[in-house]
Amino acid sequence: MAREKNRKRDVQAKETRARILRAAVKLFARQGYHKTTIADLAQAIELTSGAVFHHFASKEILLDAVVDWLARGIRVYSDLVEAADQGSYALVQKTIRVMCDHFRRNPEATICLAALATELAGSGHPVERRLKAVYELFVESFAKALSNHPRVSHPRAAAIAFVGSVQGIAIQGC
Repeated sequence: MAREKNRKRDVQAKETRARILRAAVKLFARQGYHKTTIADLAQAIELTSGAVFHHFASKEILLDAVVDWLARGIRVYSDLVEAADQGSYALVQKTIRVMCDHFRRNPEATICLAALATELAGSGHPVERRLKAVYELFVESFAKALSNHPRVSHPRAAAIAFVGSVQGIAIQGC
């Protein structure tokens, strides 16, 4: 009985943590990390600030968890690119399709990554380096995939332009 109760409590804690992360992504995308308070977050998901702090001891720890969650999404794109034929238009089309599907399911994730990168750019904040590393994961794999394409003379620049344009369009779309 006690084991079942603990398992139920663990499931509830995991679900609450996921709700907090989703709300943080949405609020960080809309109003930025610095302007979002724990009280805003608690109100958005109808919890107390204390409950949020129970799951994330600080706003910084929550930010790290958000970046981890966003990084997993970018890894999906990188894995897709790594597994594809080098330099094909089909690769670009498939990547766009996967990105659009992701955007339809969770537009705030795409917007949040761009918003955090913009907000923290040049700040020296430790998360700034992590965000650059998240982007670099995709840029490196996409540039490698484009490196043998006869019409792409600067694969890294093309990869950076690609991810930047996709995120810019996403931001404008909301």
